[in-house]
Amino acid sequence: MYKLDDSLGYKLFQSSRLMTNRLNQYFRLKGYPLTHEQWQVLSRLYDHDGQTQQSLAVLNERDEPSVSRLVANMERNGLIVRRPHPTDKRINLVFLSEESKRMKDVYNAIAMQTIADASAGIDPDEFEQCLRTLDLIRRNLS
Repeated sequence: MYKLDDSLGYKLFQSSRLMTNRLNQYFRLKGYPLTHEQWQVLSRLYDHDGQTQQSLAVLNERDEPSVSRLVANMERNGLIVRRPHPTDKRINLVFLSEESKRMKDVYNAIAMQTIADASAGIDPDEFEQCLRTLDLIRRNLS
């Protein structure tokens, strides 16, 4: 018999919500003007600076209009800078601001603390297996 509290989707949703809340809480407590959605964008830019909004939307599995609003807010808050594409003026490239570059290690440490909180008491090998299983679930449903 199906029981919501025991379902994979429900457990994943609740775990994700709790991790998001914890990360947002850490950013707020430290006084950083950052949300988990903004952190996802910064994280992608730390991997490869100077991306299109479309590529950020694809990488973060979000729709383009929501990424556009997110990027506009991030630009207003000094987290990123948009510049015209060198050959296609219809496209903007998104770059890290100097402040975001400077804060990379601090923001990464907060993200790592959130992961440490979530994985406390879990055997590292079991945790790695869990991540591999989640990757397989994502592939199965994509």
